[in-house]
Amino acid sequence: MKKSPIILILFLTLINAALIAQVRDEFGTVKPEQLSMTSYAHDDKAEAVVLYDFGKTFFYDSDNGFQIIFERTTKIKIFSKAGLKYATVEIPYYIETTQLEKVFDIEGYTFNFGATGLQKTGLSNKSVYDEKVNDHWMVKKFEMPDVKEGSVIEYKYKVISPYFTNLRDWEFQRGIPTVYSEYTVGMIPFYEYCYIFQGAKKFDVFTVAPTVMKRNYAGMEFADNNYTFGMKNIPAFRDESFITSINDYLMKIDFQLAVVHHPNGANVDYITTWPLLNEKLLKDADFGLFMKAVSRNAGDILSTMNLDSKSPQEKAEAITDYVKANFNWDGASSKFTGQTAKDFLKTKTGNCASINLFLIAVLNAAGVQTYPVILSTRGNGKVPVDFPFQQFLNYVVAMAMIDNKPVLLDATEPLSPFGMLPARCINEKGLIVNKDKIEWIPLIDQNISSETDSLHIVLTPAVDSATTDFHITATGHKALDYRSDYTDDHMDFEKDLFNEEVVMKSHVIARNEKECLKPFLLDYKAATSVETVGDKLLVTPFPGLVPGENPLKLNYRNYPVDMVYAETNLLHSVIDIPQGYKLAEVPKEINEDTPVTAITYKVETSGDKIIVNGSYTFKKAIYQPAEYYNLKGAFTQIVQTFNNKIILVKI
Repeated sequence: MKKSPIILILFLTLINAALIAQVRDEFGTVKPEQLSMTSYAHDDKAEAVVLYDFGKTFFYDSDNGFQIIFERTTKIKIFSKAGLKYATVEIPYYIETTQLEKVFDIEGYTFNFGATGLQKTGLSNKSVYDEKVNDHWMVKKFEMPDVKEGSVIEYKYKVISPYFTNLRDWEFQRGIPTVYSEYTVGMIPFYEYCYIFQGAKKFDVFTVAPTVMKRNYAGMEFADNNYTFGMKNIPAFRDESFITSINDYLMKIDFQLAVVHHPNGANVDYITTWPLLNEKLLKDADFGLFMKAVSRNAGDILSTMNLDSKSPQEKAEAITDYVKANFNWDGASSKFTGQTAKDFLKTKTGNCASINLFLIAVLNAAGVQTYPVILSTRGNGKVPVDFPFQQFLNYVVAMAMIDNKPVLLDATEPLSPFGMLPARCINEKGLIVNKDKIEWIPLIDQNISSETDSLHIVLTPAVDSATTDFHITATGHKALDYRSDYTDDHMDFEKDLFNEEVVMKSHVIARNEKECLKPFLLDYKAATSVETVGDKLLVTPFPGLVPGENPLKLNYRNYPVDMVYAETNLLHSVIDIPQGYKLAEVPKEINEDTPVTAITYKVETSGDKIIVNGSYTFKKAIYQPAEYYNLKGAFTQIVQTFNNKIILVKI
């Protein structure tokens, strides 16, 4: 496991003499020892290993100015079936109406050793295709041919980009170990970058060397400076449950444009400070000026809402509900609107910035002081608050001041109650966009979300199965999860509830599915399994409702367990005892309360019924590495306790 993330920032003006020579194979060739490998010495459980990964970025002088060309060559050894997925390669690239990135010169080979000796299969152009992610992002995909256990694959490609602000970042670490990873960036005097390095204290290789050949641009002669960053014997990052984004913990390097030096001597600063970033955002056409533009229509909206006699809380709730009901989120995350106020008001559709900046404008027009908050969503990673890299920020929410207390709002999520951010936004802290001061606000939910599961289990006359009535009550984020899944697709929602051991006998009935301030209620009937062992009947008291295995697999973990929100789960099951049977024995009662979790479990009889009551609570949203051992133990106990079967024996 890698060391705890350490973030370093350096301007690319340093020279480190340390150098570890690494020779790559001639492309399209393979060594016998690579084909004969059956495992990797540093990680014998690895399903594959990256033999080497070389990247290079340099500036190309075109008729339209400088463009950036990125090249990559990667060689991977496949050990097992689980490693076959690494034969599928995805290359993201950015497009706009007038400018776009382009992926080209894709080439690859698969090497196998069979009965006839070495077999080399080339990648066909027909295997390369594009997939659209959204209006601005595409993915070039290809699958290496004839890949099997024991194969060695090698591929290379290039990406050309007109966006000098988007110097390609580099991830040294993957889900499989890497023998050697190296990234070279050819810097020119017109662009100055800085970088953040995380995941290790220093590079194994860091060199700076000027090119021998010189170039000329705008009458200025210069040589490229090649900065090389290398890491060797990089362990696999084995992703586990309850993590914000692997981007927060991978060994990688991120670049940010700092200064553009024009040939005429003028300099333009791109690296900024948080105060300057706030100032720029408030003057930006797709942020602050957008709010001003939409605020001109706020009066017409407010005149129809009869809010004059309402309290600030009531005004904020009514306006938020209005925006949710009348405007649609297109699913895109951005800190900029990407459209004019006129287009947004006409289509009533926009990204998170359009929706929430509009909400902010209307709230302020109604006299409710409200500020934008920019943040990074969970999947985008955490914001390094010491380094004002705006590329880490990709989302906007609103912060309304109500009775001198901040209330965070997101009108993109119509199914969330007032004041509760969707889970994607709960990610440490967000920056309040205020021209007067710099302030960060915690993005956490102090409330405990809950789920209560009540079951009534009646065995069939043949006592070979049971009919079970389920009644589920959920609040907080648990309710939002259920509501979102249920309204997105009823059929898929039902499929997820049922399986071989829980077979649907009636369709799901949901209540309060759109009444966000009330608990979400769910009722359904299912046939559940009963196991017969000799003269004993084994009945599962909570079928399909508790984890079947511990999601925490590692022996230790050096990054937090992020569960998003604290939660409690209450379980109640009534089992009708069939005639001629009795409870074999009363299981041991559990009542444990620790700083990490609380677990209760009790079985008792009442007449011809067995009553099973239990609960488990995760008291925190985030658990630190020092708490991992106890948390993993609690998960094990939950899995074992609540999956224990109730044993009935013949009288």
